[in-house]
Amino acid sequence: MTTLYTLALLLIGVIGTNLIKQFFPKIPEPFILIIVGVFLSFTPIFQNFELEPEFFMLMIIAPLMFLDGQKQSFSKIKKRFSIIFLLSVVLAVATAIVVGLIANRVEVQWTLPLAIALAAIVVPTDAVAVKSMTSSVDMPNGVGEALELESLFNDATGLVLLDLALSVLEQGKFSLIAGIGHFLFVAVGGALIGVIAGFLLVTIRTNITFRTVSPETTIIPISLLTPFIVYFLAESFGTSGILAVVATGIVHNWESNKLRLTSTRVQLTSNTIWESISNVLNSIVFIILGISLPIVWQEIIHMGLVGIMQLLGLSILIYIAMYAVRYIWAFREDNQSANTFFDSHSNPKQHLFLSHIFAISGVHGTMTLAMAFSLPLTIANHAFPYRAELIVVATLIILISMLMSAIILPIALPKKAVTYTKADLENTRNKMVDYASLKVSETTANPAVREAIMIQLQSQKGWLNDNHSTRNYNSQKYNILLNNTKDFIIHYLHSDSVEQKYSSEVIDAYEKILNRLKISSFFQDSPLQRFFTM
Repeated sequence: MTTLYTLALLLIGVIGTNLIKQFFPKIPEPFILIIVGVFLSFTPIFQNFELEPEFFMLMIIAPLMFLDGQKQSFSKIKKRFSIIFLLSVVLAVATAIVVGLIANRVEVQWTLPLAIALAAIVVPTDAVAVKSMTSSVDMPNGVGEALELESLFNDATGLVLLDLALSVLEQGKFSLIAGIGHFLFVAVGGALIGVIAGFLLVTIRTNITFRTVSPETTIIPISLLTPFIVYFLAESFGTSGILAVVATGIVHNWESNKLRLTSTRVQLTSNTIWESISNVLNSIVFIILGISLPIVWQEIIHMGLVGIMQLLGLSILIYIAMYAVRYIWAFREDNQSANTFFDSHSNPKQHLFLSHIFAISGVHGTMTLAMAFSLPLTIANHAFPYRAELIVVATLIILISMLMSAIILPIALPKKAVTYTKADLENTRNKMVDYASLKVSETTANPAVREAIMIQLQSQKGWLNDNHSTRNYNSQKYNILLNNTKDFIIHYLHSDSVEQKYSSEVIDAYEKILNRLKISSFFQDSPLQRFFTM
């Protein structure tokens, strides 16, 4: 029951955030989610909450990575392979080395493997968080694509580096050749398992699609189980489960393209379900971050003022170092793909600006916190050294990166241009409904079917559901006039001239639509509706 209550509270937090953000449109959604998470941490279920990394990786990160992989095509991966490798592996490793050396120099008590463990934890970036915080501004397309490609595999790079650092701490020695071999085994092995498993599952799904009358009842459950099956399989072989689910997602993108014209219903249903799951999981990620903050705060209190100021200074220094590495890489990289992201060196002003935007957009999210909490309590039969300090630094870097990007990006980037108004959207929608209604009346012979479709179509019109324009007038007088007009029309419908020209089914259908409008108008003027449309 505890698990059920936990899930229910998390979903309530997501629902509550969607209601709250309407009243605070200028506050980025991730911050509202974090605040909601902090409030949830005071409930009995979440008191003394500590993030379970394996549960988090399996139930939240694996499905999100699978969905991200599904958005990437083989042709795009092949075309962008060099820049993906540079962003997700080379840049991540270079950042980890720089951060590790700085942490080791500042915190002289820390060994180099311990500093590298911290560096691996703070390497992963969160493109979803950046999108949430820049929803009102116009993010350059090239930078946005670079951030997505970077976050596609750098989570796995950070996990592999952390695993390598923990192995060194466990064994007390480091071999470069063994380290590279371990890295390749975990990374390449995970990707290979993901590809093989992906093709097997695609083959099964393809056969089901062509051999069953209602394939979605089987294919969609298989799709929902896929990231969990692949993650378990890869982890059981000691390889990267995250890389495996990403690779499987890419294979499923190939399946979608292949079956685009033969399984439209399945794909539409599956895409809708996965998009809904993605939105909920992305929200839960930040709620969990908020729930975890009180635990981190307790660790901060135990360290005292001097200790926390030292860790805060280290966090700021690490953030500046990561910004510098990202900026220098984007500015100096002369790869042809990089030029499409950050403009060419022949346009130095724009190139400089886009490099700065890319650097400041290196936001770190809950993956970093999950990796920090995944640090074991003991290692080599001893208490894990400075575990609380590593968790505090990781949390501070998350908050600093989110604050900096939330402050700087809206200032540096132009506001998103709105090319249409709400009135334009309503007008177009109403025209579409009228055209569809006309076609239904011309082609549907069955009166009952025609009536049901017409009512359903008319219910999609803005004037049935939205009283926004009504509030520009005297609402009470407007509704009185509207209802009197409808009463006149209904009276006219039952006159002899109309009844001789139209059948009783058509007249009844039209009268029901008008009565529906009268009910809708009554509801729009109710206190409950006014409360929700303030």
